[in-house]
Formats: sequence, structure tokens, C-alpha cells
Amino acid sequence: MNYDYAISCVSSNEFVLSYEGKYYKIGEFMYRILREGQKATHLEDLLVYLGNNADISLATLKEIIETKVLPIFNTPEEKGKDLSEGFWVKKQILSSQQSTALAKPLSFLFGKSFYPLFVILAGVNMALYYGAKSKVAGQYIPEGYEMLSWIAAYFSLFFIMFVHELGHAAAAIKSGIKARSIGLGVYTIMPAMYTDLTDIWKMPKANRIKVNLAGVFIQLIISTGIVAALHLVSNEVVQNIIWKIYIFNSILIVMNLVPFLKLDGYWVLSDLLGVPNLIQTSNKLLLDAVTRKDPFEESRPFELSFRKIILVVYSVLRVLFIIAMTVSVLTFIYVSILKTITLIRYIPYLSFNLETAVELLKRIFTIVIISLFTRRYRKIFSSIVLKRMKWYRA
Repeated sequence: MNYDYAISCVSSNEFVLSYEGKYYKIGEFMYRILREGQKATHLEDLLVYLGNNADISLATLKEIIETKVLPIFNTPEEKGKDLSEGFWVKKQILSSQQSTALAKPLSFLFGKSFYPLFVILAGVNMALYYGAKSKVAGQYIPEGYEMLSWIAAYFSLFFIMFVHELGHAAAAIKSGIKARSIGLGVYTIMPAMYTDLTDIWKMPKANRIKVNLAGVFIQLIISTGIVAALHLVSNEVVQNIIWKIYIFNSILIVMNLVPFLKLDGYWVLSDLLGVPNLIQTSNKLLLDAVTRKDPFEESRPFELSFRKIILVVYSVLRVLFIIAMTVSVLTFIYVSILKTITLIRYIPYLSFNLETAVELLKRIFTIVIISLFTRRYRKIFSSIVLKRMKWYRA
């Protein structure tokens, strides 16, 4: 067919097509067509190679190739879509060779004992939380040092995320593939790192799940070390900085495990359910539930399976999560704006000291963050308003 593609059977019922650096999950029959298609020179030969079990005619085979196979190879590249919108910085920081050299020493962590160790570390971290919290409870830190601790905790995120990505790369190496690269991004003000693990689809489901959990596993190890450091130092300012780093690391762990964001937890659940496009499937399920059925659509018998139940629960919880996040963000914006207005009104009556300066900086910083995070949505809102105005004028 003059297409340079590769196919692989990653497990007994998982088949993958690789073409131009992209991977597609395919069915067993499609796998057979593509496998035999690499040897056949004519459709008649392909039909013979498929054997009597195929039970299809030459015309049907031609239709399958034209409607199911060729569209994959002839899909045009998406152009004009700015995937880096909102990023101040987005660049590769480590090549495949460099990330492999740094991650390989960590690969021993991802052997057969990975899952028991993961559960133990998660339990230990939950148990250590209250002990660590009581260590810093009641401490009074001067405003200047408080701000310094937040800045130090923020920059610690770059290191935590970097080691997180090395965890993904190390688990991939243990499973027989290499990371193509590791990149750094700064989205608005938040650091973001990513590992190009496109070849992960060559691996069986169990290995993919391990690779997706590897970053959180490394963070659990870091978290245990942070708590140990918290008990070893006696200086309250240093303890406060360590505590904030611990909180930031814990938030990142929870965020990565939440399956409603396209982070590690999402891909783990996607693999467990065997649903590659989990959000799209969830959206379709929700739309089917709230839209009227086509009277001419062929009715299908209702099937209730464990996977269907999990998908329904996931879809409902995802809607509730989006609502909760939206309400939280809007509340934060509303309260922040009110606090800023109040501070501005009382500036003439305040004595200018370190505490006032810190409070002013906090208000300015908060408003800048809100402005940057809502920039995209303000653009969408503005475009809708402008379209409405044009319509009314017309």
C-alpha cells in the first residue's frame, strides 16, 4: 500500500497501529488486514492471505480498506491550532539520550515489588501528614519570612516536577522503551513538565499503568524525605519552608491522581476500563442521557456491565467536579477583588510598613494571577459579545 506503518499485538486482545509517530488502537480483524497487507501485492492476494475465516468478498474487503484503513493514513495534519497558548516558556530541556542517562539509575524502583511499595508509601504518607502538621502548628512567622517561604516552595515545584518526569522515564526504561524527550513549560505562572512517551502504546496495559503511576511514586518517596527533614531541623523559618514544599508536593500528587484532568490518574483509569478516549466517551454518554433519541435510529438492547456502571459514575462525578471547580474559582476571584477594593479604599489611613507592603504585593500578585488565568476566557467572552453586537447592528 506504499505506507510505512508498523503494527503490534501488545497483549491477547490489544492491537496497535503506528504511523508517522502516532499510535492507533485497532481491532483484531483490522490488525490481520494490515499484517497481511504488508505481504500482499494485490487485493486478491490479501483475500487469500486472510483465509477462509475472514468470510468476506473482494468488494467488501475493498470497502473496508477504503473506509476504515486509508482514512487513517490520509488524515491531514491539524494546522493553525496553537497548543502553546498560555505558555510563557515551552521547550525541550533533555533529549532522549540525556533523559535515559538520568532516569536509568531509578529504573530499579519499578520491578515486581512496585505496586506493594506504592500502596505502602501512600499509607505511610497519609499517616505522616498529621504528625508533620502538628510540628508547625502554632508557629508565628514574620511577614517577610512568610513570603520568602512561599517563593522557596514555588521554585521547589520545578525540581519536584522534574523528578516526577524522570520517574515516568525510568519506569518506561524498565518496561523496554525510552522517553523521546523531557520538556519544560511555564503555563501562565505555573511550572509544567512533560515526558514524550509516545511509544508507551507498544506496551501491554499493566506496563502502561505502572509508567503512568511512576511519577506519583517518586513524589511519595520525596514526600517521606520532606517529613523526615521537617523533624530533623529546629529553625522555625526553615520548618515553615519545608512544610510549604510538603503541601505543594501533596497537592501535586492529588492533582495527578484525579481522573477528571488529563493527568496520570486519567490515563490509569482509561487503561483500566479499556477506553482510550475517556473524556469523549463520557461526553457522549452525558449527551445521550439528556438528548432526544433519533426516531429512525436503530435501537440497541440495553447492556449493563461493570465498565458501563463505572463510566456512568465517572461521568456524573466529572460533572460535579467541574461545577465544584467553577464555583471555587469564581468565589476566589470574587473574594480577591473585594479584598483588593477594600485595601485600596483604606490605603490613605494605613501606616506604610513591612506588613502593609507585603499585603499590597499579595493583592497585586493575586490580581495578576486572575488576569492571566482568565485571559483565554475573557477573549472567548469578548468575541461572543462582539458577534452579538454585530448581529444587532445588522
